[in-house]
Amino acid sequence: MSDNRKTVRLLWGSGVASLLLAVAALQLAGATAHQPGPAPDQFVGSDTCLACHQIHPGFFRTPHAALECESCHGPGEAHVESGGDDRSIGFGNRPPARFVEACLSCHAGNTQLAAFRFSEHGRGGIACGACHRLHPEEPVFGLLSQRQLDLCSSCHPAVRASFQKPFHHPVLEGAVACGDCHDPHAGDQASLRRFALATEQSCVSCHPDKNGPFVFEHAPLEVTNCQSCHEPHGSINARMLRRTRVQQLCLECHSRSVGVAGSQPPAFHDVRSPRFQNCTTCHREIHGSNVSPLFLR
Repeated sequence: MSDNRKTVRLLWGSGVASLLLAVAALQLAGATAHQPGPAPDQFVGSDTCLACHQIHPGFFRTPHAALECESCHGPGEAHVESGGDDRSIGFGNRPPARFVEACLSCHAGNTQLAAFRFSEHGRGGIACGACHRLHPEEPVFGLLSQRQLDLCSSCHPAVRASFQKPFHHPVLEGAVACGDCHDPHAGDQASLRRFALATEQSCVSCHPDKNGPFVFEHAPLEVTNCQSCHEPHGSINARMLRRTRVQQLCLECHSRSVGVAGSQPPAFHDVRSPRFQNCTTCHREIHGSNVSPLFLR
């Protein structure tokens, strides 16, 4: 049964999710293809735009510089003829969804980006320009408007505070970035890279020794994920554990309580004795073992 669960999870993370995203992108492309476009004589050309709008020279070193202004902003004839009063060409007065659709008119070919409209960010009304600077003074990777950590923590301050805890992923130190684990464009739980119904598919990209497969699997990794035991961003406890003492964590499952998942086997040591209170002294291979079903070292 454990092998079947792992197979399903891996299939979901690698194949099915990608297939669903590809189908969504094809549906978007099909719907867009049937929409009538503006007449060619409604376009005025980038030279006309630049006669009034000064763009920083740094923009011309970005990939977007290869496009005409109206590729993103739409036809400018009405804007020009009104002397600039018609501002329908800009994004400032448009709903975020229109901004997103303008970007996806080119970027929908990337199935991960095409899923943005279904993501928590997309459904929350966050437009591309909230994170990306489309006319930057200096080109940076991803056209981000700020350093990635500062950008993410502007909306997620509690997560940044977790990195101040004694045991944490080295994000503040610059060794790890938010994007190493999360994809801000992906939909829902797939925002965790290599997500397969559990966060371990993201975790084991840096911790491959915890991945297995093992002859003897630890049940929490089969039915839940790494967060059953670990805080993903930072913790006051060593190894980023959710509990101060190891025995408190183990006894959440290994007890005689009826209905507690993983109650087999129950704890048969007298855990009131200090000698038995650090479970991992003996059960060292706690993520999985190829030798012992009790995860003994």
